[in-house]
This record gives sequence, structure tokens and C-alpha cells, in this order.
Amino acid sequence: MNVFKRVALLCKPHAKYAVIGFVFLIAANATRLIAPRITGWLVDDVIEGGNESLLIPLCIALLGLTVLRSVSNYVRGVAFEKLSQNFVFDMRTDLYDHLQEMSYSFYDNNYIGEIMSRMTGDIEGLRNMLASGVVQLAENLIWFVGSLILLFFLSWKLALLMVVVAPIVAVVAVLFRRKIHPAFRDLREQNAVLSTKTQENISGARVVKAFAQEEYEKKSFRKENQEQLRLALRTTFIWSDYVPVLDFLGNLCTPLLLGVGGVMVVNGVMSLGELITFTGYIWMITGPMRSLGNLMNMFTNAHTSAEKLFYYKDLGASIKDKPQTRFPEEFKGHVVFDHVDFSYGDQMVLKDICLDVPAGSTVAVMGETGSGKTSIVNLLGRFYECRGGSVSIDGIDVKEMPLRKLRDRVGYVMQETFLFSESIENNIRFGRPEAPMSQVQRAAHAAQAEEFIEEMPLKYDTIVGERGMGLSGGQKQRIAIARAIQYDPTILVLDDSTSAVDMETEHEIQQQLKDVMKNRTTFIIAHRISSVKNADQIVVLKEGRIAERGNHRSLLAQRGLYYQMVQDQYKDAASLGKGVL
Repeated sequence: MNVFKRVALLCKPHAKYAVIGFVFLIAANATRLIAPRITGWLVDDVIEGGNESLLIPLCIALLGLTVLRSVSNYVRGVAFEKLSQNFVFDMRTDLYDHLQEMSYSFYDNNYIGEIMSRMTGDIEGLRNMLASGVVQLAENLIWFVGSLILLFFLSWKLALLMVVVAPIVAVVAVLFRRKIHPAFRDLREQNAVLSTKTQENISGARVVKAFAQEEYEKKSFRKENQEQLRLALRTTFIWSDYVPVLDFLGNLCTPLLLGVGGVMVVNGVMSLGELITFTGYIWMITGPMRSLGNLMNMFTNAHTSAEKLFYYKDLGASIKDKPQTRFPEEFKGHVVFDHVDFSYGDQMVLKDICLDVPAGSTVAVMGETGSGKTSIVNLLGRFYECRGGSVSIDGIDVKEMPLRKLRDRVGYVMQETFLFSESIENNIRFGRPEAPMSQVQRAAHAAQAEEFIEEMPLKYDTIVGERGMGLSGGQKQRIAIARAIQYDPTILVLDDSTSAVDMETEHEIQQQLKDVMKNRTTFIIAHRISSVKNADQIVVLKEGRIAERGNHRSLLAQRGLYYQMVQDQYKDAASLGKGVL
């Protein structure tokens, strides 16, 4: 019930629709409860009693009830639909806003396909409950309770028969609920797995085809789909075990009550009109009994969906602003790593990192794959938090800074280039949507992207396609560099930002970046010596520790790891003599 209470609280801003809906729902069902009684009077007083003067008034009354019921049902339907749609809008918006605040670690541990399943299928399950399930439940409750009360006024003996059957139906419904809830939970979990599988396969379609693994992926998908089918059939079998029993108990009441009622009419204990009235109420009592299984099915499905949605909402961001924050009066970009330790779970990645990067200087970080290069720069924007030591900028620990202001001063060209399905112009000005076109063009020129952009038919208005499809790897990287330059950060992070461009283009980009990097603290992560040799200091990582540090010439003189990297990249002695050493 706590889950449904939370759903109700989320509906509170739109309570007016719920109030209107319930008022007209009660009105519509009140007409249903009155109609059988009027029908009974028609039989007793007009048909059998011969009082023709009541015929027209009673028929007009029935017609009026029909019109009122139709109007009430229309207003009720619109009101509950508005309630459900506004709830979905708020829920989806709140959840999306919440996901925007989640840290990197959340996305490390949760699949995109699963999140998409929650944002679509699970929210739709709640909408169906509000638009249809709540209405059916309220109607059935009104029918059952109202009819049962009216039956006691007509014949308490027949009403007692219903009281005897009702608890049996309730017991079966509770047993059904206990069985179907875990089945629905497993089904929703598998649906999320299947969504993840589909999303990953479609996103990686080019990789699948490149390695000719279509048949493998087909088999893998078929396996997950088969599991989805099994769990779906499991819920169907549970439904088929219990719902027919509920339907049978509901239908059993009709011949039972009609048989007893018929005997009472024959014996003069009850009039024919009262029996017809009673028959009308029987349908209102047995109807809820028959539909109880379907209602339990819908509400259990909605409950399972709500559990998953609230699970995300309750997680909360692992990295957020402290109650009291501080920020440098003048953000210069002097970065200090003071004995920093960092791990992903139990896996240590950085150990005792000490690094002083003066404002406006350039530091290059090198090392083998998995040595922790990207982890260092991720700590700058506080996308992760160090486990030991501290990272400070201009003398203030980044943990004490407001996140938005901190990240507003740090610009990233990430290792994995991601572009949105937008125009090139909008991708470049992503960080500063208000930037003038002239600034966008300057950034594109500095990133050596201007030439290929101008060759496109729509130039800056060209839509790049999903994840930048339609552009080469080097073109995507240059747009990403332009995006970071246009952001105009105090601290610039270039994480393997030119790995997909040729050496000539890289040289041209580096020449343009010299002006961009002036008076700007810059972190360069690269494998090419040509990208790092002009840095003020070069740090070489090995197994998460700083193994060497210095500038290009001093590291060459040490003849250690950096020297070996140079040897590996420039095996030709002539090349070494042409300005590399």
C-alpha cells in the first residue's frame, strides 16, 4: 500500500481532475443503482397493478437516468484521462530530471535499455491503472456495496446468500494476488533485460556485421525472448488458474439467487417486480466478482512497475552539493592532487597521486591502458570522488564546491566521442546554447573542422545523425574539440582527443590549440608523443601510480618508461633526429 500511497501523492497536484472524476463516477453509478428499482415499480404498479398514469413518468425517469449516466461517464472519462496523462507527464519529467542528477557510477551499474524500459513500459502501466483500473475498482465497489445494501431492504434472506459467497471470492483473490505479484515482478525484470539486449544490438549493429555475428546475436536474442515468453506464459497460467474460479463463483450467484427468489415469488413472499429489481442488483454484485481477477491483474502489474520506478527515484545522487559550499572568488585553475586514492568498487585504480598543476600550465598524462589516465581527469569535475586524499582547485577542495559552478569551468573532449542527433551548429554550441554564430565558427576553425563543415550541403545546419553517424571518427573528434573550445572553460581536458585524425591534421589542430590553451590550465591524455612533448610537465602512470614526471627532455634523459614509449613510436633514428628528441 505504501507504493500506491506514493502514487496518490504524485497525483495531488492534479487532484481537481480526481475530484471531478469521482463526483461524476458516483453520479453515473447512482443512476445504475436507481434504475432497477424503477423497473421493478413499472412491473408491479403499471404492468401488474394497471396504474397507467405512472407509465410515462417512470419511462421519462429511466430516460433521464440514461442521459445523466451517459453525460457523467463522458465527463468522468475525460477527467481520469487528464489525471493519468498529467501524472505520466510529471512522473516522466521528474524521473528524467532525477536521472540527469545521477553520477557516473549510476550509469556504470545500470543498463540504458533497462532505464528506457522503466521510462516507457512501467510508466504506461501506472497510467493504465489511473485511467482505467481506479475507475473500474471504484465502480465495482459502488455496485457491490450499494447493491448489497439495497438487497437487504428488499430481502435480507437473499442478501445473506451473497454475504456467504463474498468471503470465498475474497480468499481466492488474495491467493491470486500472492501468486501473480512475484510473477509480474520477474516478467518486468526480464522485459528490462530484453530491452537492454535490443538497444545494445541495434547500437552495435555495425560491429555485429563487421564480425559476421548476426547468427550469434539472433540466437542470443531468441534465448532472452524465449525467457520473456516463458515468464509471460507463467503469469497467464496463474491467471487461468484463479480467474475462472472467481468467474465461476460470480456466475454461481445468479442461478442460486434466481432460484430462491423464484420460489419466494411463487409463494407470495416477494412480488415479481421485486424479483426483477433483485435480478438487476444481482448483476451489479456478480459483475465485480467476475472482474476481480482482471482488476487484481492490472493493479499487481501497476504495483510492480511503480516499485521499479520508485527504486530509481529513491537511489538519489551519490555525488551532490554539500549544505555549505565554497568557490574561489577568481577561478584561475591551479589544480592540486594531494595523495589521491581512487577505486571503482574494490578495484584500486589510482594510488597516492600527488600532482601540482599551476594555473595556465599544461600537463600531459600518459601510461598503458588501464593505468588510470581518464580517472584522474574525471576527478577534476567530481564525476567520481576520490577514496583518499583530495583534489583542490585554487586552494578549495572540489568536494566543497557547488557542482554546477565547478563543471561550468571545466571543459571536456572525452575519450568516447558522443554527438547528439542535432545540427553541427547545435552540437558545437551545446555547452553554451546562447553563443553567437561567430563564436561557433571560430571554435570550428580552431578545431580544424571548418573546412569539412563548409563542404557539406547544409553546412552548419547539417544533422549529424544518431551518435554522429554519417561523420568519420576524425570529423566527430574535431566537432567535439570545437564544442569544448566554444565552451570557453578555465580548465580544458583533452582525453585522447586526436586519436582518430591523421598526423597532419593533428599537427594543424595542435597549432590552433596553442592559442586556445594560453592562460588556460590544460590536461592532455594521449598516446602519441607528438601530442604531449610540448607540455609543461608530463606524468607517466604505471599500475595507478606516478612512475615518472618531468618535461619531454628531462624524461628522455631518464631513459625510463617515457623514453621507451618514444623508442617504440620513433624506431627510425632519423626520425629521432628530426626534432623528436
